[in-house]
Amino acid sequence: MIWVMVQFASTILLAVASGFAAMCAGRVCLAPTTGKMASRLRTSLVLICIGGLVLFVKLAATVQLAATAGWIVVEDKAVAQLPMLLIPAAAVLWCSIPAAKAIRADIRAAAGAPKEPPSPQARLSAAEPLWAFPVCLAYIGALLSVIQQFFIAEWPLPVGKILAVWAVFAAWACLLWIELRNRHRRLANTGVPEQGTRAARLYRKGGAVLAAASVFVIWYVLGAQASRVPDRMSMAGDGHAGGHARHAAAAAQPVSVAELTGPRSALPDRYFYLEAQKTMVTLPSGERREAWTFNGELPGPELRVKEGELVEVALYNRDVDAGVTIHWHGIDVPNAEDGVAGLTQDAVMPEQLHIYRFVADEAGTYWYHSHHQSSRQVQMGLYGVIIVEPDEAPAQPAVDLTVMLHEWQTENGTTVTLGGPDRLRRVKAEPGTPVRLRFVNAGNLPASVYISGVPFRVTAIDGADLHEPGDLTGARLELAAGGRYDVTFVMPETAVGVARRGGPFAQDSGALVLSPADEGLPPDAAADTVFDPASYGTPAEAKFGPDTRYDRHYTLVFDNRLGFYNGKFNFVQTINGRVFPDAPMFMVRAGELVKMTLANRGFEDHPMHLHGHHIQVLSRNGKAVTGSPWIADTLNVAPGERYEVAFEADNPGIWMDHCHNLDHAAVGMSAHVAYEGYYSPYEIGGATVNQPE
Repeated sequence: MIWVMVQFASTILLAVASGFAAMCAGRVCLAPTTGKMASRLRTSLVLICIGGLVLFVKLAATVQLAATAGWIVVEDKAVAQLPMLLIPAAAVLWCSIPAAKAIRADIRAAAGAPKEPPSPQARLSAAEPLWAFPVCLAYIGALLSVIQQFFIAEWPLPVGKILAVWAVFAAWACLLWIELRNRHRRLANTGVPEQGTRAARLYRKGGAVLAAASVFVIWYVLGAQASRVPDRMSMAGDGHAGGHARHAAAAAQPVSVAELTGPRSALPDRYFYLEAQKTMVTLPSGERREAWTFNGELPGPELRVKEGELVEVALYNRDVDAGVTIHWHGIDVPNAEDGVAGLTQDAVMPEQLHIYRFVADEAGTYWYHSHHQSSRQVQMGLYGVIIVEPDEAPAQPAVDLTVMLHEWQTENGTTVTLGGPDRLRRVKAEPGTPVRLRFVNAGNLPASVYISGVPFRVTAIDGADLHEPGDLTGARLELAAGGRYDVTFVMPETAVGVARRGGPFAQDSGALVLSPADEGLPPDAAADTVFDPASYGTPAEAKFGPDTRYDRHYTLVFDNRLGFYNGKFNFVQTINGRVFPDAPMFMVRAGELVKMTLANRGFEDHPMHLHGHHIQVLSRNGKAVTGSPWIADTLNVAPGERYEVAFEADNPGIWMDHCHNLDHAAVGMSAHVAYEGYYSPYEIGGATVNQPE
């Protein structure tokens, strides 16, 4: 992350430094006095040196990222930007620096007083194109690099757009050379470097600004209009993925995802009723505000079932006007039960009822939440936990506690909770008692967890057990947004603490403390290391290994850029340079083994969540996973990281594959994995009940 941030920051700083250098270098010949000319020359050289230092830092960051995360992370920036930066830099060294020495010599040769006008020879030397042209060209290259970085961030490498940027660079360089050469000739012939009166020059500059503003307005209006999601569109249609509908039409008998339901006729083993409703709640800050809840609870009711049971959940929407759904995050349900409005069902509108049915066939810690405009609805409170307990297993721990991590935005600031009020929360546990803590990150950002006062083990990630986990002490857990960790330990005779931040366990710390007698405090929360799933536990037999042959291999490159989404200008989050509905559709066939490369060359974390499947993490930044097989449904891809993952296409349908920072999904960071021969009968858009994320 540091090197990614350095690369982004250096691109901006380089444009600023080179811009000031170019402005100063171009005005050396216009100095009214010898002293001013010498001062502007010195300032120009200082700014040139600063720009050179920033360029060196940018090159170092690029090399470091390429060495650690791979060429794919820096490919577009290296190919598009470096020629426009290195060529002017070389020209500055070979031309501008010697020219600066000549200007300085002419200033000294004049031997005039500092307040006297410069000599004609000194002014002519300062107007020499070989002095200012490379410096101004460096600014043009830096400015176009900023434009490329923030507006043209695509994968695969958009050769046509890069050639267009280079063409603009070359055209601008030609115009600049002509202007500087003409200025030098005017000065040599007339002794006056500027053309026309002051009013005429201001008129020309005003016209240029007006023309640029007109182009910007036209671009903005057309871009906003083109990005609007149609009033009706299929999330699996021709407009998304470049024609998935054609794949379905080509099948002999295309299957609707609405047919891919759980068992509909058998009696359920477990039945739950969840009512979505508006509820006034009191936040830890003391603020009263409206929340959207299931059954009036925040979080929603904890659902516990046994492995192998048929589960039926009735969702009734009392008064949430936008409509709701339930997505069973991490449970590989049949496609029609996945709860994605506009893809696997229609949103459940007020006073409507919807039935979900599925077999809970994998034990573990999962959670549920609305998947209709989820960035808003999860934040408002429509989420809860579902636990699938093993059907046959040793006795359950005496303390089996779910700890939900969620952030509420309040008028008094952000309130971070550990599933309860923002004050010290105590749970009684006798010494020698087996304890299981189920951490669920229901927020949009990675969540830090400190465990103090006892060695512990991470026994499961995203519901999948780890093989031979070892004891951890002083290790901070980092949960991906949407991810889960199960932690176990044996209760000691002293207090054990769980906190989101390091430091002491004060009464107002918002931490969790387990103790034998509801008293005492654990040692301060601290961590020497960060828990690393890639090297934790011991190897075991897994579905995918070094010799596995894959049927398909897809690459997903994540980035940030300025652009439009659904009619609004925003800082969009992209997959392969595109946002929904133009983001990729990854086609598979049932039974295929699929490998994906995930690379993040932006500067924000992207917790990627593939619905309906679990992935096995194979490698990170080119280094293979060496510990227990790492199985997950939500994988945080941090800035500058590259992962290889694999999954088996064993759950037919059309599935979302999106960033679980739901604010990112809300600006277009959503793709789909689609099985050939399947289609969705549902639509999204302003003319439907299903709205884009």
